[in-house]
Amino acid sequence: MRMITARMAAAMLVLGVALGGCATREDAEKAQQSADLADRHAGTAQARADEAYGVGNNALNVGNNALGTGNKALSAAQVAQQKSDQNATEVAMLKRKVALLEHKVFPKHKKRHLRHHKVLPHADKATNS
Repeated sequence: MRMITARMAAAMLVLGVALGGCATREDAEKAQQSADLADRHAGTAQARADEAYGVGNNALNVGNNALGTGNKALSAAQVAQQKSDQNATEVAMLKRKVALLEHKVFPKHKKRHLRHHKVLPHADKATNS
């Protein structure tokens, strides 16, 4: 009898522990709803992160395009500066050539000294009388 009582006590103890540790069906449903809600929030957050990543990539592409355009403009400006420097050099050379040709065509003559005759004061009086 002692054996049956011990077995009975052990079975009751096992049954009590098993039933006492179990959650109710409502608790399990609430936990499942919370998990589903967290999963939806995670999905929304992932979608927003993907969208932000796409926007970032678009911005990076726009920035790279702007950088390329800026580099092209810089190259064009440098070429224009070189041409301008060459033209300035050529203009200076042409001015020197024109000055040389003008000097050959229109040489500077020595200024002739013109003699002015002095009018004598008594000559005027003689003509007036």
